[in-house]
Amino acid sequence: MSNLQDTERPLELDIPDGVPEAQQAVELIRAWVADGALMVTINGEALGDQLQDWGRLLAQIGHHVANSAALNGQKSDAQALDEIRKGFDSVLPGSAKAAGKVRGRRVH
Repeated sequence: MSNLQDTERPLELDIPDGVPEAQQAVELIRAWVADGALMVTINGEALGDQLQDWGRLLAQIGHHVANSAALNGQKSDAQALDEIRKGFDSVLPGSAKAAGKVRGRRVH
């Protein structure tokens, strides 16, 4: 993807089934790798001060990633979860800091 032409747009994933029909829906997180760097946008106000809910969200995302690896035949669900947990644990206690700023939102 590093050689995108000016007329090409970055690949975006489809909105999950059920979201367009939902009476209430909110996007919580969007993550990209751009020129080798992780770029993340979060809706920091969506869960208020319930930081444990963010932890549960990240755990659920881990389960989705593990399921995807299993469905693609890369690893078993348990093996994938173990590797995800190791990756999480290798970064979380460290001194890596995320830079950011508060920005506006867009209605699509």
